[in-house]
Amino acid sequence: MKYSLIIPIYNEIGTLPSLLKKLGNLDDNIEIIIVDDGSNDGSKNLLIKYEKLIIVRNESNLGKGLSIRKGIDLATNENIILMDGDLEIDIEDIPRLINIFENKNIDVLTGVRWKKLGKTKFDINIFGNYLINGLFNLVYNSNFSDVLCCVKILNRNQFKSLSIQSNGFSIEVETMAKIKLRNLHILEVQVKYKRRTAKEGKKLKLTDSWVIISTIMKMKFFKK
Repeated sequence: MKYSLIIPIYNEIGTLPSLLKKLGNLDDNIEIIIVDDGSNDGSKNLLIKYEKLIIVRNESNLGKGLSIRKGIDLATNENIILMDGDLEIDIEDIPRLINIFENKNIDVLTGVRWKKLGKTKFDINIFGNYLINGLFNLVYNSNFSDVLCCVKILNRNQFKSLSIQSNGFSIEVETMAKIKLRNLHILEVQVKYKRRTAKEGKKLKLTDSWVIISTIMKMKFFKK
């Protein structure tokens, strides 16, 4: 199987050198597409030096969801890998995740950053993740552990058939909702996760949470 790895970034100059180094260690058969969502911190100048990567740039900050959709439209391989570029999730996990995807009879692999709240140091954002995850499971009669995790592997055409509309962070729950509603076989896999704070560059805000919650409800009760 061949894969296209799609990574949206926005103002990640602090982690970009490490990200690019890790990407350089991946198998050459993995097509790497980085969508720079209008960064204004010097990321653009660093990215143009890497000719082996497919670099796409939004002239303004249009949102994570739109950036991912743009990357998928450019992907040429049969399967796609979605992952953020902030290094909260370890890029070095990709070969292991591909191996699981290829050796299990599944349609979708999705990441899990944590299993139980009690095993994680309390934080209001983490607690918010659990509340949103619980709401999703209640609405969709599911038992997912982490619907907001950015990591996913699935067939490119299958993803495109979902007709994702989200422009922002709500792309995670819209994707999971549509996958669930289609009864696709999903496998959750633990990923290596190192959470960062807002001071360190975390971009998800409280206002994003309201959009995510409304998307959960809309996909279930107001879908076309």
